[in-house]
Amino acid sequence: MRLKTVQTVLVYVALVAILLFFLVPIVWFWMLALRPQATAFAMPPVFLFPPQLKAFYYTFIEPGVNAAQLRNSLIVAIGATLLNLPFALPAAYALSRFALAGKRGFMLWYLSLLMAPPIVYLIPYFILMTRLHLRGTYFSMIPILQTLTMPMSVWLLQSFIDEVPLELEEAAAVDGADWWRTLLRITLPLTLPGIIVTSMFAFVFSWNNVVFPLILSNQRTMTLPVGTLNYFATAGI
Repeated sequence: MRLKTVQTVLVYVALVAILLFFLVPIVWFWMLALRPQATAFAMPPVFLFPPQLKAFYYTFIEPGVNAAQLRNSLIVAIGATLLNLPFALPAAYALSRFALAGKRGFMLWYLSLLMAPPIVYLIPYFILMTRLHLRGTYFSMIPILQTLTMPMSVWLLQSFIDEVPLELEEAAAVDGADWWRTLLRITLPLTLPGIIVTSMFAFVFSWNNVVFPLILSNQRTMTLPVGTLNYFATAGI
């Protein structure tokens, strides 16, 4: 019993040490961001100081990272996410529940889309948007970001749908529900955590993407990552 207690204490000590190992640098960087420049690298270190927000002002406000770029990023990321789910969810449900001919080929095709670098689609998509006179609009960025997030979204949603007991859907079928009603009334509520995870993935991917907004946007529709990249270029960082 005493040996078990010692082992438990050692495990908790190790966990606390690992936690501190990862948290201390983060706390230290936050302290650097909030402290005056004169005390940033003072020796001996100064732990009590009046906090200030000048570093955030010089980083975000002065370079011109404005509310318009933030709004553009939100429009593009939310639009791509909302456009992604209505296509990814039925596709994932079909791959999970239906005995489709060539199902393995479909999955390998989705996997190949995940492995292909996004730059492969850039030139033909740029030509298409230019000929449609959509370059520089939200309608040029949202569809391509939705397309890029589709393969991973289908894979994620299929794994969550696979965890839903098939007996529940069979019981719904006995009561006369078709597959679409079963998807909406049973599968969708049970896979809500997976849908949230997939939505977060699609949103973050669309928000962080730089390549397509850099080529397809203009000064009016520029997203926040592109604006930040322009600032780094002009500031020589």
